[in-house]
This record gives sequence, structure tokens and C-alpha cells, in this order.
Amino acid sequence: MPPLGFTDEELNAITALASALPHTMRSEFLQRVANKISTHQVRGAGLVYRTAVDIQRVLLRDGLIAVGVSKPSKYSRRQDRRR
Repeated sequence: MPPLGFTDEELNAITALASALPHTMRSEFLQRVANKISTHQVRGAGLVYRTAVDIQRVLLRDGLIAVGVSKPSKYSRRQDRRR
């Protein structure tokens, strides 16, 4: 696959979305984005952003990262004991 040249705007969008992922997943994320974008004849900042968001969402939804899962705080346990 030939290298993809990204504009500053496209690269900033991809970098911002990749920064939300753990370091160990960023290369997979970038590879998936590049593979998906390379299938399009015409590319723009909107396509790059939407593609990167979709791939990030897939990685998050597939359980590779727990989102919205939090452990109970020490205060919530204290309230449970009182009941």
C-alpha cells in the first residue's frame, strides 16, 4: 500500500482520537484508519475524521477498553453498610 499523505487538519484529527486510546492500541487504530481510507478514491478532512471516529468507536465497543465502568467509591460502600 502506498503511503498516505495527510494534511495538518487530518493528522490533528487522527492524533486527537488516537490519544484517547491506550498506547498499546494506537498502532492498530492507525493501521485500521489507513486501511479504510485507502479504499476511497477521494479523501477529505471530513472522511478522515468520520472514519477515525467509527474505528475508535468499534475498538471501544468491542470491549477492548472499558468505557463508563467505574468502581464504587468509598462513600457508596459506607452508605450500603448503614442500610
